[in-house]
Amino acid sequence: MENTNINYKNIKVVQTREELIYLLSRASELEHGLACVYLYAAYSLKNSTEEGGLNEEQCQLVRNWKRKLAGVAVEEMLHLAQVNNMLTAIGGAPNFRRTNFPLPVSAFPFGIKLTLEPFSISTIERFIVYEIPEEGILETEVHEVYKALRDKVIQEQETKVTEFSFQTFNAEPELTERFGKDAFKFQEPFEIDFKTVGEFYHKIASGFKYMDEKALFIGPAEAQANARFLDLGGQLVAVTNREAALAAIEMIVEQGEAPTKMHPDCHFSIFDTIRKQFMEQTDKAAASGVPFEPVRKIAENPMTRFYDDTSGGTLILDETTHTAADIFNVSYDTMLQMLLRFFAHTDESSDELELLSRSTLRMMTTVIRPMGEALTKMSMGDPDNPNLMAGPGFGYNRDIHLLPHKNSAWIFFSERLFGLAKEATELAEKQNVPSEIREASASLQAISELFIRKVATLREDNPKGEFYRIEKLPAPEITPELNGPYLVKGVNTLLNSKGDVLVTEPQMALCRCGGSANKPFCDGTHARIGFESKKLPGRNPDVLDNYPGKDFTVFDNRGICQHSGFCTDELPEVFRVGKTPFVDQFGSNPERIEAQTKRCPSGALSFKWVNEDDHHPSEQATSGPVITVSKNGPYRIKGGIKLDAEFLAGASPEHFTLCRCGGSKNKPFCDGTHWYNNFTDDKN
Repeated sequence: MENTNINYKNIKVVQTREELIYLLSRASELEHGLACVYLYAAYSLKNSTEEGGLNEEQCQLVRNWKRKLAGVAVEEMLHLAQVNNMLTAIGGAPNFRRTNFPLPVSAFPFGIKLTLEPFSISTIERFIVYEIPEEGILETEVHEVYKALRDKVIQEQETKVTEFSFQTFNAEPELTERFGKDAFKFQEPFEIDFKTVGEFYHKIASGFKYMDEKALFIGPAEAQANARFLDLGGQLVAVTNREAALAAIEMIVEQGEAPTKMHPDCHFSIFDTIRKQFMEQTDKAAASGVPFEPVRKIAENPMTRFYDDTSGGTLILDETTHTAADIFNVSYDTMLQMLLRFFAHTDESSDELELLSRSTLRMMTTVIRPMGEALTKMSMGDPDNPNLMAGPGFGYNRDIHLLPHKNSAWIFFSERLFGLAKEATELAEKQNVPSEIREASASLQAISELFIRKVATLREDNPKGEFYRIEKLPAPEITPELNGPYLVKGVNTLLNSKGDVLVTEPQMALCRCGGSANKPFCDGTHARIGFESKKLPGRNPDVLDNYPGKDFTVFDNRGICQHSGFCTDELPEVFRVGKTPFVDQFGSNPERIEAQTKRCPSGALSFKWVNEDDHHPSEQATSGPVITVSKNGPYRIKGGIKLDAEFLAGASPEHFTLCRCGGSKNKPFCDGTHWYNNFTDDKN
């Protein structure tokens, strides 16, 4: 059905393929740039009360802002993908290039600079202006309020508002005579007659609406990306005709700036709500004297080197931070290369396209995100400002070109990812680096393994032997990341509940929020859903109960029981459901009770002979460190893997269970909550 909501009264209709390709290419650069700018502001926000300057209530609000900003950035990536579908549909090439930051106010006709800056009132006001609705969307008096805000933002950039009215430059007399007095408007190859992003897209829509449909859509339908492969909220539209193109454009405009009942969470409304909440909290803090400091002290436009297409930035001088920033930039560059290959694929199979798209999304959520967070906690190395932290610069050398030959492209990805995995692994082993770097390095190892295996089937000769292993296996250890996954290293045996041996890496990130679509491995969902790893009220108390017999004692700590039922099902005469006391130490012979306590996966039960010298030790280490993913339940840990957490009374460091449903009140340990919240994992 034809869209009737497009307002063309202020714009000149697009009539040529060349102009439409040009406008879509510029739209791609805009969406790409906005996604980076929004992410930078999100990464600058604090994530816990431990960072200071926030009480618990304020922290929850700020974490919600962080999620909202990141969610908007994801939708900008959806818009970027959608624009590239439109480019492909009309015979253009996918475009994932953009200018490095900072971009001056003249970069786009809207008169607003695009720079990487930490969250602030001026930053969020600029975000509102990016997404301000075109005239006619808001009520007149409301529109005037936001028009005044736009004028204020532009004036704060030391730019006169009048500079961004439509301008005509004087051409040489002979050219004016030939082409007319308006031959060279603004500084663009085509006429610029739009002031907002909405008008910009409606100008693009005019080309799809009025140009001949059969002549316009010359791109192959099979080249269109769709939600089956590129899961960006399931809203990516394959563009093969006029109707689909107009629907895609309206989706972009609706999500961005149209505060209607159909899309109440548009970007404009989200930013405006955050602005009002920020101002309210700032006023409360000033009146009460309670600090409200939600933003990390980070630099503007951090860079590892100066690029020839930027107007300036702040160089990172600290060596470790510089290495982390380089890893971030090359990971980001590689992700874009993979995305470009996905959109301009030649003879990839469905499985290969799925691997490209899924790996690209994993790079976004499990490499780019944690590395970006880590950089905001790492020093710039400025001797005059030692407390100034860095941030992700999203920098690249503008080498985002299509790798046209399939085999060489996949080998390139394999080599690049393996190199990144090695660099990140080495960095993660350094002292005092943020834990998020280990999270990113684990993901890079896993993704590189997928491509290494793929390359092995593409090459006639075997890949270099070093591709199959990264470094000597480190000592086994599990570190529960604050509000994040379990960071595992040195464990080479990972089993699922079916007994299948899963592929391991020197470093791994295992999901513990319960939401990953790639269980047992983390896929970054914890950041999107706001997972919290703190212990919760109402948990079973940390009390070690003693049940002495004649020559032995049974110990039980209900605070770490995972409720697997091994004891109550297999020896009910001793371990009694619903009875007090829970343990009847005289209900069976001591040897049978000892054997049953050893079966307790959580370590809540233990057994000790009065004279241990006359009996075998009650704790016998397994043959090696093993992590087992139990059926719809916790991780079962055996083999004395070091856990960076405080054990409860009587708990066994040799074997224990860790929550993976996200609901335990006694995190990181399992407390049986998975039974009550119906946690399922059919894959494992």
